[in-house]
Amino acid sequence: MVRVLDCPDGPGHRQVSIPFGETLTPDGIGAAADGVTVGDERQTVLSWLVHVAAAHDAAADRWTAAGVCIDRVGGGFNNALYRVEAGGQAYACKLCVPDERQRAAREYGLLHLLHLVGVDVAAEPLLLDESCTILPFPTVVYRWLPGIVLGPALSQLHLEAFLDSYLCLHALRREDQPVALPTAWLHWFDFRPYVDELEGFWGSYGEWLLARGLEGTDLQERLAVLVDGCTRELLSARVDLRPEILPLRLCRVDHNLGNMIAGADGRVRWVDWEYAGWGDPAMDLAELRWHAAWEGVSDSQHAWLRQHYPRPAEDPAFEIRLALWDRFVVTRWPFLILRWLWSLDNGPDRLRLSQLEADPAELWAQLTRFVERAERFVSGH
Repeated sequence: MVRVLDCPDGPGHRQVSIPFGETLTPDGIGAAADGVTVGDERQTVLSWLVHVAAAHDAAADRWTAAGVCIDRVGGGFNNALYRVEAGGQAYACKLCVPDERQRAAREYGLLHLLHLVGVDVAAEPLLLDESCTILPFPTVVYRWLPGIVLGPALSQLHLEAFLDSYLCLHALRREDQPVALPTAWLHWFDFRPYVDELEGFWGSYGEWLLARGLEGTDLQERLAVLVDGCTRELLSARVDLRPEILPLRLCRVDHNLGNMIAGADGRVRWVDWEYAGWGDPAMDLAELRWHAAWEGVSDSQHAWLRQHYPRPAEDPAFEIRLALWDRFVVTRWPFLILRWLWSLDNGPDRLRLSQLEADPAELWAQLTRFVERAERFVSGH
């Protein structure tokens, strides 16, 4: 079965069909390491998928069979990631939650595009399997990215390398690319869905928070003020968000530092592209500023990133949208922590293939800090 990734046509834009419901590789993309073409590795990858299936079925942290070594990689809320060593090569095999985000197909498509146009900020894609005949979930396979996983203690060299890679993404324009990709997740081009999401969070978790005692009552009241103010600001904004008006760029969306790898060559590359796509770079920049993983990054480093991010000359409303997205994202993040707290009591809010361990006391402290952070932003301090 073949379908086209859901993406509106842009001027001069050519859609490329991505096969679904079967196992495939991007044959012809180019040569891989050691002179082996990507297509030539198909049989190698297919030969060990069955062992990943066995490891996943057994919920094993480590699995060895027929010369293949498989390790479950921790972290993440949604998917199951395995590092596979076979035939002297290292691979990442990622089982993805099946949902409306088309996670496996989206990630494969993004990796395919980046490799095709020679933007060296991600791993080399090898295979997409949405058939669920070997593995029980849609799966994407790519070459393992060696390097150091970044953390909040960023050196200036890492910060500069990150910005270089980030600007490479935001330099990619939808209308110039040969591969059709979806719009970035959470980039909805209308303020109403963002208000609906905040109200949905409130309806799902507000009463639970109220039942947590005096601390919960205080936080609930403060969150109500933040949501009310954010809602008024978004719905009263005189900004045109239509995708045909915005200068769409390739956006990461997920700015978790744990997905950023510093290579021996000094470059920063990313893994986990299941949210990425064409979107508003101003919103991507806001998400970078307020992402929980960047909480420990110093204010001066955040200021350096904002200062050295070049504003697009053809986008006069960029700063206006950035201020609105800052307000929304800084208001949204306390609810993401609240959802995590709620899940510790009630179980996952939806299908997830992984669950991060968390200290409830630390999550409460983080929730409080994020409410305070949003209040400081609103007050201008």
